[in-house]
Amino acid sequence: MGNGALILLIVIIALVVILGGGFIFMWTFCMKIAKKQYANMFIRESKDKWARGNSAPENAEHTVMFDTGMKWGTENASYMKEIEMTSFDGLKMKGEYFDFGNDKACLIMAGRAETCKYCYYFADLYQKNNYNIIVVDPRAAGLSEGLYTGAGMLEGKDVASWLNVVHEQFGIEHFVIHGICIGSVAAIYTAAEHYPYLDAIVLEGPFISFYNVLKQRTKNLGKPTFPVCLQMGMLFKKYAGIDIFKNTPIEAIPKVEVPQLMICGRQDVSSLPIYFDKINDASGSKRKQMVWFDEGAHSHLRIRNLEAYDKAVSDFINYKE
Repeated sequence: MGNGALILLIVIIALVVILGGGFIFMWTFCMKIAKKQYANMFIRESKDKWARGNSAPENAEHTVMFDTGMKWGTENASYMKEIEMTSFDGLKMKGEYFDFGNDKACLIMAGRAETCKYCYYFADLYQKNNYNIIVVDPRAAGLSEGLYTGAGMLEGKDVASWLNVVHEQFGIEHFVIHGICIGSVAAIYTAAEHYPYLDAIVLEGPFISFYNVLKQRTKNLGKPTFPVCLQMGMLFKKYAGIDIFKNTPIEAIPKVEVPQLMICGRQDVSSLPIYFDKINDASGSKRKQMVWFDEGAHSHLRIRNLEAYDKAVSDFINYKE
């Protein structure tokens, strides 16, 4: 081997070592970020985390929503019956059923870190439209068991089980699911499985994939999206047993056949508005509608647009062909 070839070989080896070492360092450093972010957002380390309370007391608007909902809960406490079920993977789950004597019920499903108490805020809308109300603590929140949230996938299976409980215990054969964020994705997965007693779904702030949400939230936190979000996806697979890369709402929604209303906010920085039309277009629903609001943060559309929000939902669920 000549001197020129030897020098070239040494340079190549040095570059491989430098680049490989740099990648290993970056991967190790970013994995620490991914683990911290995953634990903070998706693992319930104690019962105090994601308990039945105001999840964002520092947010004035959120606090108004929570307090308004709790007032509704107090006023209607006499109609409430505690319900429970065992999930497909053995978790003991807790919820509440408000029986107003109607022959149909709405299950209100919250997003990450919220419980049945948060869902009270939306209950009066359906009560006025002659629905009984189902509110539940998602897995790993409130009084329900579990360590890991399921990005809407596992929650979709839980929603179907909750509908079965109410159907079997109270004889209800007509259901609407009103989902917010992860709750909306849970509604999509339930509808995609063609649950027999489901009449319609209302989706506030759905997303095309949870990986997409992770990238947006990680970016908002000022962290590197790559490889942090890839690593968080690996952690979801390891701990929650779900694949956020292959199993996505945008792939499930073509199987939806029931009527569908999507409630979209132009200021949403978690479920990005640029994807809402794509989600709606992909839906297999034969009667699908969209309503847009210019004001309101993620999951805060109703409080900013109360009259228009309620009218859109009421018109949708009372539609007669």
